[in-house]
Amino acid sequence: MVAYALVYFFPGAVYPWAASAGKWGSHSTTPAKHPVQAMALAYWTFHYAKRLAETFFVHKFSHGTMPLTNLFKNCAYYWGFAAYVSYFVNHPAYTPPPTALAAGLLAAALLCQAANARAHVILAGLRPAGGAAGGYAIPRGFPFDGLRVTCANYTAEIWGWVLFTAAVRSLAAGVFITAGALQMAVWAKAKHARLRRIFNGRDGAEAYPKRWVMLPPFF
Repeated sequence: MVAYALVYFFPGAVYPWAASAGKWGSHSTTPAKHPVQAMALAYWTFHYAKRLAETFFVHKFSHGTMPLTNLFKNCAYYWGFAAYVSYFVNHPAYTPPPTALAAGLLAAALLCQAANARAHVILAGLRPAGGAAGGYAIPRGFPFDGLRVTCANYTAEIWGWVLFTAAVRSLAAGVFITAGALQMAVWAKAKHARLRRIFNGRDGAEAYPKRWVMLPPFF
């Protein structure tokens, strides 16, 4: 959340050559912000503020700790991609799409964020309830049943970032969501297989409903 904003608010430190080359005008040391760039910052900040809030108030974690190596891997991924995307979206040579188009796409992306949050609340609610089969339960309700998908949270997350990429028209944003989607696909496939194995319809077990893994109708 901070790494992206640093590039936006301190362009003179990130693009020092631009001011001397007159890219921002002969009497300016900082560029004028385009509405699309401001909206992109707002969406990025909202997304990670939401994730922080969910970490504290929504998610239930199976383990109290994680491997120390994950700290370096996760920080490199999130900080690196935040700086990478922000660098190109806020670049002096950036050409924004029409403001109304970007606003519409980001509004749709916010709906995906809402669906993602709803899925997280449902998943968190399954934990204390216990459910069947060793604590596992089949997630129900929208967006799981509505989309007929196992990992509705990943689906909404990916669609949101695809819309963000279309809104800002940045290849860097596309690389970011492609990398994230590939990792989520690995997790989603494993979760889908686990639920189908547990809820196999045999020996009194409930049969798992027919669902896509994520991103219907493709996967």
